[in-house]
Amino acid sequence: MTPERLRAGTASDARNRRIIAARYLEVAQLASAEEGPGANNVVVGVAVLAGIAASDAICLSATGMRYAGEDHAEAARVLGRTDRRLGQELSKLVRLKPSAHYGSTFISDADRVRALRAAATLVRSATDRTLTAAPREEHP
Repeated sequence: MTPERLRAGTASDARNRRIIAARYLEVAQLASAEEGPGANNVVVGVAVLAGIAASDAICLSATGMRYAGEDHAEAARVLGRTDRRLGQELSKLVRLKPSAHYGSTFISDADRVRALRAAATLVRSATDRTLTAAPREEHP
């Protein structure tokens, strides 16, 4: 386990990360219509980015802090302290990241579907939380 790295952020940062997460998810969903070798890797890779951005939005909305390190499994644990179920969803996604981003084998259709579902769950939660969160004081 790596040392935990947290970065402070504002409600505006949370909203911006949610918007970015939603855009990544849109791209992943569009790419999911593609077929052929490597298509699932691209879909899953972008879905992972959607999940990470959504996790940032959720954590910022709940605590004013987000994980800012390179260990995405640790990011899932940080999110899990805010919402256990969502931490598990992010964990599903980040386990697929090495294969999607760095692997030389093709990701299965089942993993593509799992990744899209997990990313959509995280983006929905980020949207709900950033649209209904009580405003916190913004700091520079």
